[in-house]
Amino acid sequence: MRCAVLVLALGVLSWVDDVQVADGRKLVGRIVGEKNDFVTVLTYKDGPIAVRARDAKKIVRGANLYDEYDKVKGDYEDTAEGHFKLGEWCKGKGLLWQARIEWRKTVEKDPDHEAARKALGDRKAKDGWTTYEDQQKAAGLEFFEGKWLKPDAIARIKRARWPAHGWILTATYKDDADKSFLESWGERAKEASKFMWELTEGQMYVEEIAVTDRGGRADFTIINKDSMKIRQGVYAEAGADTITAPGLILAYTFFHELIHFKYARPDHCDNCRHCIMSSDPTASQICDDADHRAPPGPSCWGAIRKHHKELALAPLTRKAKPGRVPETRVVIRDR
Repeated sequence: MRCAVLVLALGVLSWVDDVQVADGRKLVGRIVGEKNDFVTVLTYKDGPIAVRARDAKKIVRGANLYDEYDKVKGDYEDTAEGHFKLGEWCKGKGLLWQARIEWRKTVEKDPDHEAARKALGDRKAKDGWTTYEDQQKAAGLEFFEGKWLKPDAIARIKRARWPAHGWILTATYKDDADKSFLESWGERAKEASKFMWELTEGQMYVEEIAVTDRGGRADFTIINKDSMKIRQGVYAEAGADTITAPGLILAYTFFHELIHFKYARPDHCDNCRHCIMSSDPTASQICDDADHRAPPGPSCWGAIRKHHKELALAPLTRKAKPGRVPETRVVIRDR
């Protein structure tokens, strides 16, 4: 997987000097988290910024200003003036995000600290202070990567960066298998990718699938070669650790079980007979908020969009005509 080097780095580094992203951005700061294939960098100026691990093209190791901050912060008293002076030190070093944190600590201890309020951009009125953050929220803005922007502007930025979610998946046949069978299963993954691309109006597909034999941990565990079902009346089954899949898996089944497996969607969304998460084998859509028939719970695509909030996946229009589905890379490892 392309993010393997980065994940390895996360295991051995406490911080980094900068992360260079595929879209040209350079994030200077400390890596503070890795979750759901995203890496969060605590930048000097704009605070925490999350990037997809697969988009982190280069990590440059070096000295880190947060390390220097950790060494000196104990030299300042835990008082309003102590935090204000520490904020000034941070500002002088270029740690603007940390400076604001220190100034906020200042006004927590002394709400009328004029210098800290001025540095933060707070506004004083007859009834007291209004924080800069509350001013921006009152204007209908949201904080995103160091800037206060309208929600639709944030969504446009996210969609421009990540116009679609490409799954990177693994599959394994439980026993020994010839290469031609593994290749055929890869072709089935391509068909499933096309199916989900059309249903999600060009927002979700299979970017890569590695197909192996002889078992092991995988998203899909294939248990036979010549059936569309894993047993009588059951096409596939999503468990806690893997999807038990047949050798002749259908595109419909592939996407249906992937949604169960990755998003823990209930079995089944039977109030929406048009949804592939219902038990109706003729269903040809995935329900969204506008056409979901509750109960139970939220729509299937609505739940997926909420899960991937960092991607800003769009509601389904039922009118969009997606272009050609991106190519699915199939990696065959006949062991």
